Amino acid sequence: MNLSQYRLDKKLITIFEHLTDEQKIETAIQEHSIQDRVCIFTYYELEQHPYAKKLILDKYRNSPRDLFRYARDMISGRWPEAEPIIMTDYHHAYYYACDIIKGRWPEAEPTIMTNPYYAYRYARYVIEGRWPEAEPIIMTDPHYTHSYSLNVIKGRWPEAEPTIMKNSYWWTLYRDRFIL
Repeated sequence: MNLSQYRLDKKLITIFEHLTDEQKIETAIQEHSIQDRVCIFTYYELEQHPYAKKLILDKYRNSPRDLFRYARDMISGRWPEAEPIIMTDYHHAYYYACDIIKGRWPEAEPTIMTNPYYAYRYARYVIEGRWPEAEPIIMTDPHYTHSYSLNVIKGRWPEAEPTIMKNSYWWTLYRDRFIL
């Protein structure tokens, strides 16, 4: 195997060769950086190991970011045990829906819609259409209200125009495009 592609030196490989899979996982999690852990798990094909998932879930129980990254970078797919934690953060819930699920994630939508930016992006890139439940939240921000009307509704959004008017830049763009 080409060690350089895994960024592991021969000394580390020699140490790890004598450990059980569980010991390799524990050592990687406790003593190595995230980047080295990725290399170690990949080199020894431990990404899907149930013990690795359990320890990562326990260690990062309060970090939706790290659980999302493990699902994306190591598991390369859904991780049902971590989803209740990931869905508590609108940023990582949005990216989990986009990058992992590759579609709607109804259980996380109440969290995603709490942020106008992610609600707009979810409607545009995941739903690929209007998201009526999130429109009141999107309507709190002139920028994303303008973007939603332009890229999702693809036309005027009269009930949201008072919000867009609060920002002269976005109102000028909106008015020039849709009103004349």
